Amino acid sequence: MAAASTLYDLPIIDAHTHTSGPDADGTPDQAVRCMDQCGVEMAFVFAPLLHVHGLQLCDEHYDDIRRHNDYISDFCAHAPERLLAFAVLNPNPGIAKGDPERAVQLMIDEARRCYAELGIRGVKLVPDRWQVNDPHIQPFLSELATLGMYVAFHCGIFLDERSSEYCRPASYEGVHLIPGFHGHLAHLGWPWVDECIATLAMETFHAKVVRKDHWQLKADLSFGSPADWQVDSVRKALNMLPYDMLMYASDLFWPCDRQRYMEEFVYPQLATFEAAATLARGVADPGSHERVLLRRAVFHDNALQHWQIATKGRAQQLHRMKIAQGSFHSKPRRTEDAQRMRSPGINQPQQTMT
Repeated sequence: MAAASTLYDLPIIDAHTHTSGPDADGTPDQAVRCMDQCGVEMAFVFAPLLHVHGLQLCDEHYDDIRRHNDYISDFCAHAPERLLAFAVLNPNPGIAKGDPERAVQLMIDEARRCYAELGIRGVKLVPDRWQVNDPHIQPFLSELATLGMYVAFHCGIFLDERSSEYCRPASYEGVHLIPGFHGHLAHLGWPWVDECIATLAMETFHAKVVRKDHWQLKADLSFGSPADWQVDSVRKALNMLPYDMLMYASDLFWPCDRQRYMEEFVYPQLATFEAAATLARGVADPGSHERVLLRRAVFHDNALQHWQIATKGRAQQLHRMKIAQGSFHSKPRRTEDAQRMRSPGINQPQQTMT
């Protein structure tokens, strides 16, 4: 049963959450309990990322990719109607002894396994030593579209200080060459917010109004930009883009409790969104019914619609897997201080109520 909203009757779909592996994530029941308490109906849940940098990947890490995808299938299978599983795939040439075409074929094979054997319908991609508009990558992306898999891309600066150049928003225009492809760009592409908005706006110039799959790409508003940029970034997006291109997302790492989820993610993003909407051109006034509908679209409806179109309405059929403890080579869970980088107030003086 879906969660009942606890905030202004605002149902929520969180389009960006992470796992780190069995030693760090807590239980799926804990995640669902937090969602219940916060009015989150569904969450996109990403498999653990590899802990190695892209330039250090080698063929032995292919087994780690498969193991991580097994894990996310098992994790989300505990509540498949609430936890939407995303495999993590990476056609980095390093996993195929430097052969880029072989790396693509390995990831096509793994995508097919994730879909058919594990029942997964989503994929998280972090371009690194490859870009979406590389010609040899196109067959991989075409296969994801053919299968009916929703793709969440990292977009913008990347904190490993090595792969950001592969995640520039304009490089994602390559998906416009792939019929039936659907996904989203994370973090509104910060620090390249204007470039991200322009890339998304490309679709509005050749939209086919009779199509059900109106947009190929949307954007999540999980905090990539520091506080000084957040309101202005969302304001620009509301000014330039159709409202159904924007989606709420937290970018949290499980586990998380109710207080932290609300205080660090929902309340700040809601405040940012409302301030930006009030400043934007042509947006309905605060308190109006139209403003309520806009808020619901960004925090719930837009993600649900995009997921359903991308997956062709085919539900997850997730498999429970036996996962060996301590067998993961995954990126560590983000520290509490690093998590707070996503919230307003970073680098601001701390104030104490007296």
